[in-house]
Amino acid sequence: MKTQMMSTLILLALGFLTFTASAEQTFQITFSSASKIGSAQFQAGQYKVLVDAPKVALTEVRSGKSVELEAKVETMDEKVASNEVHSTTVDGISQINEIRFGGSKIKITFD
Repeated sequence: MKTQMMSTLILLALGFLTFTASAEQTFQITFSSASKIGSAQFQAGQYKVLVDAPKVALTEVRSGKSVELEAKVETMDEKVASNEVHSTTVDGISQINEIRFGGSKIKITFD
């Protein structure tokens, strides 16, 4: 009985670890102006962001157009209060380097 209970607990723990390791996370972000991530171009607007490391899919809410990109997904030490988009301006276009999602510890970095 004791061995059977221990086996059940181990199986549940392994199942939980598998679930959390493969869990996708979805966020919403708004780009206030036309932007680029790598060579992909994005119009100003709202996007749904599906994070499934190392892949990140950005889907424009209005059109449903989706782009999948490679990104480095990290867990920060503390949550950020609101969405943050870190970018630099290259030839008059905002080149996004990093996105942090408000209310979470998730940070995605693009090369």
